[in-house]
Amino acid sequence: MRTDRPRPVPGAARRLARPRRGLSLLEAVAALAIVGATSAGVLAATGAGLRTATRARHVVEAEALALEVYARLALASDAALRALPDSLAGGQFPEPFAGYDWRATVRPHAEWAGLVTVEIAVTWPEGAHRLASALYRRAPAAALEEGL
Repeated sequence: MRTDRPRPVPGAARRLARPRRGLSLLEAVAALAIVGATSAGVLAATGAGLRTATRARHVVEAEALALEVYARLALASDAALRALPDSLAGGQFPEPFAGYDWRATVRPHAEWAGLVTVEIAVTWPEGAHRLASALYRRAPAAALEEGL
């Protein structure tokens, strides 16, 4: 008895059932595209983080330098605050902060006697920071005696 079925080739079933080895070119290109896109995103995030850290460092340093200038102004005499000398009006900080410049303005407060408004601007090549505050100066004793 003969059947019309083709006879299997010895070893063909083993060849068909054998798993593939390696990657196809399309799979390799897709994997490289995924890695490239992920790497670009990671690099962009890292760069943004570094820029933010640099900006934060400058702002913290500028705030500390502005507070130093404010302390100098707080120690200045009333006459020096009325006619601000160049040494208190602005300048450049010494090393290691030579990249920072500053300007200070002092104005008497419009409503309150003895109160002066102080504004200090610290600048560096990539930015600026501003500190605004007030100082109180008591009236001289002679003025108090006249008012009594």
